[in-house]
Amino acid sequence: MPHPRKRKRGVTRKVPLDDEPPVKKGRIGKKEKTGPESNQPRAPPQTQHPVLNQFYPQVLTLRNYVLSRLPITSRLRRKKVATVGIGNHIPDSPLSDVERSLGSLLDDTLVGVQTQLRDPEENCFEGWKAFSQKGDESHVTLSNGLTGFIETQALIVEYVVRTIFSKEKTSKWPKHLLCDGYSRNHGLGLRAFRPNPHVETLKQPPWPQLLALMGDSGEHIMITLLLDCAIFVPVKTGANNFCQISGK
Repeated sequence: MPHPRKRKRGVTRKVPLDDEPPVKKGRIGKKEKTGPESNQPRAPPQTQHPVLNQFYPQVLTLRNYVLSRLPITSRLRRKKVATVGIGNHIPDSPLSDVERSLGSLLDDTLVGVQTQLRDPEENCFEGWKAFSQKGDESHVTLSNGLTGFIETQALIVEYVVRTIFSKEKTSKWPKHLLCDGYSRNHGLGLRAFRPNPHVETLKQPPWPQLLALMGDSGEHIMITLLLDCAIFVPVKTGANNFCQISGK
């Protein structure tokens, strides 16, 4: 009598739950860069201030503002800006007076950004080249050291004041702190009829040192900062009190 054939068991296939796609094999912990966002800088972290946040869409420390404006390809320059004045950056290496003053300037100064961060018009920088009688110096540095940066910083402040006046089409005085003490001189440019302490502050250390620290992009960043933003420095009296030195 023939034996009955044994029935073959069906092969059970595991179906991924929720139709999850198979996991690609690769190096653990390494994320793939996808989309154009991988080359975009992250939004700078904002600073919370009970008063300034009511008037400005963005309030940043000066350090975060500069980092947001430096090209993402300037890795060495960005590292210098991010670490200058931080005591534990290099073990057993005391900070110099310049590093300490730069660190205080970058971390204690607040920048009020009135509009979305954007690049200024190109003709603004063309006007700066003509005013300073410079060519394209994107690949060189000032040859005469810090003295050159002191002179350039003073020229930038003067150029910004003249640019603000030129944008004011009426005969009214521009509503900008850097224009206080200046007036039009009947077609002969501007004349200063009283000292402007804010202008003098921006010409003094450590502002020229900051210009040097920012490298090739420094002039553009400084012009944009003075033209489009408000700058607040801390005062010694009280807590969390600031004095505005630039802006509307």
